[in-house]
Amino acid sequence: MEKGVKILVDTKKHSVESVRYAGYSLSGEAYVLLKPSGRAETTVELAPKNGARADSGGLKKRFLSGLEEENNREAVFKFNLELREFMLLKALSYEEKAPEPKDSGLSPDQEKELDALIAQVENELKEESKKASSRDPLGITRIWEEKNDSKRSKSKSK
Repeated sequence: MEKGVKILVDTKKHSVESVRYAGYSLSGEAYVLLKPSGRAETTVELAPKNGARADSGGLKKRFLSGLEEENNREAVFKFNLELREFMLLKALSYEEKAPEPKDSGLSPDQEKELDALIAQVENELKEESKKASSRDPLGITRIWEEKNDSKRSKSKSK
């Protein structure tokens, strides 16, 4: 690498993932090379890219700042792990409860009377539609179902 900065990072204090993410955050303005250097250390080499600010002291400062931010993110991630797993499990095992049947508040006699009234109204509507069809020889005022039901019954009888 060209002139740049070498930083020795203790991997007992900072995870390799945090070091990698901190290096990645600078990859737009510097070349970043990570090398293991011993059991508990990683060497980070930073070299400014062409057109980027060439102050290597600023790169080191921004890398160390990014490393601390990544450590904080990792700590929050670990702290909330059980909560996230619980919420995901709840979301995947959610069952919608079936609506409970509503009580109409009517007695059985009242329900029978209501059913009889509904039947009576339906019969009156059918009679009115028959009267209207006699006044409408072209069938202009008939509803779609009446028109198509008559066609279906003719085609079934053939």
